[in-house]
Amino acid sequence: MMNNLVKLRARPKLNSPNMLAAWPGVGNVAMILATYLGRKLGFKELGVVEASHFFDPIGVLVKGNVVEAPQFPQSRFYYWKNKGGGSDIVLFIGEDQPAAKGYELANCVLDVGQRFQAKRVYTCAAAMTRIHHTEQPRVLGVATSQTAAEDLKKYGLVQAGNLQIAG
Repeated sequence: MMNNLVKLRARPKLNSPNMLAAWPGVGNVAMILATYLGRKLGFKELGVVEASHFFDPIGVLVKGNVVEAPQFPQSRFYYWKNKGGGSDIVLFIGEDQPAAKGYELANCVLDVGQRFQAKRVYTCAAAMTRIHHTEQPRVLGVATSQTAAEDLKKYGLVQAGNLQIAG
């Protein structure tokens, strides 16, 4: 459940939300999608993750011969209320993925989803596949259950078959 590593700055009543979680990766696909969606729909800030728990400083900046405090990658939550009455959205955007505490950060993200009773949690990434530049690009879909995989077909996502996802 929620812990002191996530500071909620708002407590909206959300209607059957879905969650989208995004981190940088190959091609920066997730970050492009999440920031576009956030700007387009006008998400509001929901909360922030205590970044210093998950990331170690890798160096310091020196300005004018004075060492500055270390800056950590930001990990923030946002929300959007669907004025049409459909499902709302909780959005997580992390500027980086921690090397040592990735699972712990993922659990914090899932805790927020659980707190707001998210129906589904979506992530996205680039998949390294063989495709010729003249071929039509496609969007692959994978899921954590066969039922969810069947649901993805409704949206025209190509079944990925067998592949490995890393990161």
